[in-house]
Amino acid sequence: MKKLIAAALFAVISATAFAQSQPFHVYNRLRVGYDDNIYSASKDEKSSLRLVEEVEVKLNLALERLYVGIDYRPSLLWIPERDDNETDFLHDLTGSLSLALTPQLVFSFKDTLRASQLPELENDGYYVRADDDNIVNTALATLAYNILPQTRIDLSGRYSILHYSEDAHDADNYWMVVGGASLRQQLASHTTVFGDFRYQLLRYPDAPDELDRDSDALYAGIGFEQTFSEQLIGSLRGGVQNRQYDNDKFDDNTKPYIDASLTIMPTPDTRFTLSGGYSISESDVTAYASQDRYTLALNLAHDFSNKLTVYANGQVAFGKYEADYAYEDLEDHYQDDDETTYSAGARISYKLLQNNWLELGYTFTKIDSDVYGRSDYDRNRVDLGWKIQLF
Repeated sequence: MKKLIAAALFAVISATAFAQSQPFHVYNRLRVGYDDNIYSASKDEKSSLRLVEEVEVKLNLALERLYVGIDYRPSLLWIPERDDNETDFLHDLTGSLSLALTPQLVFSFKDTLRASQLPELENDGYYVRADDDNIVNTALATLAYNILPQTRIDLSGRYSILHYSEDAHDADNYWMVVGGASLRQQLASHTTVFGDFRYQLLRYPDAPDELDRDSDALYAGIGFEQTFSEQLIGSLRGGVQNRQYDNDKFDDNTKPYIDASLTIMPTPDTRFTLSGGYSISESDVTAYASQDRYTLALNLAHDFSNKLTVYANGQVAFGKYEADYAYEDLEDHYQDDDETTYSAGARISYKLLQNNWLELGYTFTKIDSDVYGRSDYDRNRVDLGWKIQLF
């Protein structure tokens, strides 16, 4: 019997060690939670329990000159108190590839796909507001060439889409293509400066002529990245953007843009990242051709031990809509208005065994809008989950 138990323990330990050394892993998460506003309503809120079953498939394959990464998370969401549809099937897929063609030339590609049946799907810092099934996809390709040991040029292209399934939201479907170049120069071991140039096409292919929001935009700017110390890393990027609209009603829009971030690591177990930015952005309000968007975000991660980790995040996004970029037939309702999105969340992860984790999470979302036809709401969600590595 002792030999049998010892053999069984050896088999489990060997299988665990083998699984940890492999590039392919599969996880399962089962979460039970509570949502106090399942319809994101401004009044007469309806609450419900919620059950989420999620599978995560991960591949991290690193060869001598090639890296391939895949993270696919399909999930089934069950909300018993929702009248129209109790279940949603969601998809979240990220794929990345990096290939060293020569010692000086590297090609990289990343694609992110998110398919949701929830209007609060987050997309690059703002929330998709239409209550409809939607797909958000972004593909980014970059070719980086080291001209000199301290000099690099990056040529990149990005393609993004947002697509709703219902005809009622056709006017908000869009695709975006961005192409550009960045010249980077390392001045010292801890300092890099760069110059950027980008050209952007934004098209709403299904919008009627009276709601034409198509535009072309140019971006030109400079920036720097600085490693101040092992505990402090910062970056700053800024410049001028010019947006030209196909609709003759709208004047060209020329304004500055800026993006900044600061990462602080006071201890090996703690990491803060503070980021913010401002730019002209696509509008998720059909009546406006664009919006001025300001963002501020804070992310925190701390390891209390090798078993207990806490994550927290918060973000404020402010969208300013101007009457000068609203459509004539709608100007009686759509004037100079603004909308603010607040979001915050926290998650605690505790490692029970070698391949098991207990997770507790909380998410808060608040919309404060002055825009005609939009509603304010608060939403709180809490969940308790169990995560297991299957192999």
